[in-house]
Amino acid sequence: MDLTTMRTACTSTERILEGVTAAQYQLRTPCAEWDVQDLVNHLLGTLALGAALLGDVAPTVNMAPGELPDRDLVGHDPVKAYRVGVDELLAAAGGDALARPHTTPLGDMPGSILGGFTTLDIAVHGWDLARATGQPARLDDALAGAVLAFAGQTITDDTRAPRIGPAIAAGAGASVTDQLVAFLGRRP
Repeated sequence: MDLTTMRTACTSTERILEGVTAAQYQLRTPCAEWDVQDLVNHLLGTLALGAALLGDVAPTVNMAPGELPDRDLVGHDPVKAYRVGVDELLAAAGGDALARPHTTPLGDMPGSILGGFTTLDIAVHGWDLARATGQPARLDDALAGAVLAFAGQTITDDTRAPRIGPAIAAGAGASVTDQLVAFLGRRP
C-alpha cells in the first residue's frame, strides 16, 4: 500500500467523521460489539498505533490490533483528535517507512503490509461509521479497489478471526465498495 492511498483513506473517513454527532455515539455499528463511540475510539487508536509502528517508536496509546484503546480518545473534539492522528500517521509513513520492515505486536512486518492494514482499517471503518450514522457509505472506487486488492492478497480464512467475518456474496453488479465490505464479512 502506498502513501497516497493511505492519505485518501484518511480523508474519506474524516469527511464521514465530520458528520457524526455526540447524539449518535450509542448507535450500533456493523462491528457487532461496538457502538459509534467505540468505533471512533478504535479509529483514533489505529491512527496512533499505525504512527508508532511505522515510526518505530513506543505507542502513546495502549491498544492491541483489532481492539479498543485502554482509555477514551474521543474527548470533546473527535474531528480535531482525528486530524492530529492523521498528521502523525502520515508523517510516520513518509520517507522509506513503507519500504522497510517494522516490529509489530504480530512480529516483524514489511512497511507496505503494515501500511496496508492500517489503510484498510481506516477505510473500512469509515464505511462502518457511515452505515451506523446514516451517511452515504460508498467509498471512492479507486480507494475501494486498492483496499480490496490488498485484502484479497493478505486476508485468508485463517487470519479473519476474530474481527473479520467470513466473506459473503456481494451480488451481481455490486459496486467496488460493496465487493470490499462483503469480502470482509459485512452486508453491503
